[in-house]
Amino acid sequence: MPRVGYGSAVTAPAPPPAAPGPWTYLARYRRGLLGGVVMLLLTNAMFLGIPVTTGKVVAALGHGDPDGQVPLLCALMVGFALATAVSRIWSRVWIFNAARAAEYDLRGDLFHHLLGLDGLYHASHPTGDTMSRLTNDVQTVRAMWGAGVLNIVNTAFAFATVLTMMIRIDPLLTLVACLPYPMIVLAGRLFGKRIYKASIGVQAQLGALSNEIQEDLTAIAAIKTYGLEAERRARFVVSSHQLLGRNMALTRIRGAMGPVFAGLGSIAMLLVLYLGGKRHIDGQLGLDQLVEMTQYLARLVWPTLALGWMLSLLQRGKASWTRLANLLATRSTIVDGAGAPLPAAEQQGGLELKDLTVKRGDRVVLDRVSFTVAPGTTTAIVGRTGSGKSTLCEAVNRLLDVPAGTVFLDGRDVTELTLADLRGAIGYAPQEAFLFSTTIADNIAFGYGAGSSLARARADELATLGSRPTTSVVESGEAPARVREAAITAGLARDLDGMPDGFATVVGERGITLSGGQRQRVALARAIAADPRLLILDDSLSSVDAETEKVILERLRAVLANRTAILVSHRVAAVRAAHQIVVLDNGRVAEVGTHAELLQKNGAYAELYRTQLTAEAA
Repeated sequence: MPRVGYGSAVTAPAPPPAAPGPWTYLARYRRGLLGGVVMLLLTNAMFLGIPVTTGKVVAALGHGDPDGQVPLLCALMVGFALATAVSRIWSRVWIFNAARAAEYDLRGDLFHHLLGLDGLYHASHPTGDTMSRLTNDVQTVRAMWGAGVLNIVNTAFAFATVLTMMIRIDPLLTLVACLPYPMIVLAGRLFGKRIYKASIGVQAQLGALSNEIQEDLTAIAAIKTYGLEAERRARFVVSSHQLLGRNMALTRIRGAMGPVFAGLGSIAMLLVLYLGGKRHIDGQLGLDQLVEMTQYLARLVWPTLALGWMLSLLQRGKASWTRLANLLATRSTIVDGAGAPLPAAEQQGGLELKDLTVKRGDRVVLDRVSFTVAPGTTTAIVGRTGSGKSTLCEAVNRLLDVPAGTVFLDGRDVTELTLADLRGAIGYAPQEAFLFSTTIADNIAFGYGAGSSLARARADELATLGSRPTTSVVESGEAPARVREAAITAGLARDLDGMPDGFATVVGERGITLSGGQRQRVALARAIAADPRLLILDDSLSSVDAETEKVILERLRAVLANRTAILVSHRVAAVRAAHQIVVLDNGRVAEVGTHAELLQKNGAYAELYRTQLTAEAA
């Protein structure tokens, strides 16, 4: 029974480890948080001096200020106010800076994690939703870390210090003032549940809308070609209206919290004024004490209102963190092997496939494929559309996972190699060429960025790009030799001569300014520039005319002379010179041999060859 690879999953993966908690990132900056907390404590302590001083002013005025203390007390109040303002500013600086730094770490970890996930994840998760998580969700979590933490600590300090001072003046009046607060807590719990549920819906809808926008902008040429502008606009309006509805529902909940919390806080003030006024009339409470009590209670107005806002921040942050935690908990099913490294000196490019079977869902794409590619030879893969040629290329590169014991590179099971070692030994030019929104030279140099970043390649070798050349850019020396040689081999010389900035020409998003054939040749040059021991060209000249293909293949012979190559092509004429030709048919190896041998067998290859000759003659 052959071992089977299912797309990117060979066996059911182990349960992923739990993602870090939302406060793990913030805890890294505990010193800044501690500084902010100290400043908040100082803020509340300084503020307490204002009601005390106000009470003294009222008492002094009640006696005609015989000692002339009022001016001094007023100056003291100004000092307390200034100290409160300064400490409040620094509390925000330190806590918000810690939140920003934690946001930076979180976004970096998310991006690094996304780069490590396999193609199955990216194929099954909309790009727009992923981008929404890295932007909107991260910002919401940062708001929870910053403003949320600040208000939690500030509210706790405010209630603790103010209630202590109020109890010192009149315990009974303090107890009466606290009667509405259990209702505030209950209201907070009810609102919190609704906010969390509504926030999840908003973020999910925002992700869906972001994905629609991303798809439409990417496919703008197709939309215009088929006149679908009105239909896509209508679809956008529907999705946007759904997002508006979800946001309005969330806004109504958040908007209701403020009046509810403010109303309950006002009840506390009314109770204090009513009962405190009666106690003052009865001579049980001095006017200065009543004024001081009302100022303390006024100090709790903002923390009470902030409870609703803070609760909203925490629930929205919790909802966003749930989405981010799900992403962080996802693990790639394609993992590094634990075997010994594969040094460059030992790389020969020899390849062997043994009963390789790959499924996508329930469909068998490759069925017990077996053949050997000797080091330094070229093997061509041919077959009709859908025969499994591209899947085979992806399997060798472990862009989709394969069972152990089915694919071997230089005698080593590829599942035992690290992905860096495996892919560092392979140059891969896919049929669907992807180019980055940078220069042609950068795109080619990206091929040897493995082990060094593209930015480093640019810094080390592409800094020489200058102004428009007066001679052929390929021969002028304005690009690194490695890039120029790869471009010549890929047949880009004439194209570069016709571009205004040569190698420095910016290709636009996904290479939109280039033709399909030019994009393929830039991708081919990228693979050649990597200087791999095993070069895989997956029908990478399918968008090139036959004459240009012939020229490129002629130049490729010199490049392939001392390296192993797998050449996939739908044109039989392009693979006749290969050392061996593997014919795939419905995922199986139908024939193996040289061009002459396969013609003599008069099988699937010969039929395909005759069909193409007839088509070319017509």
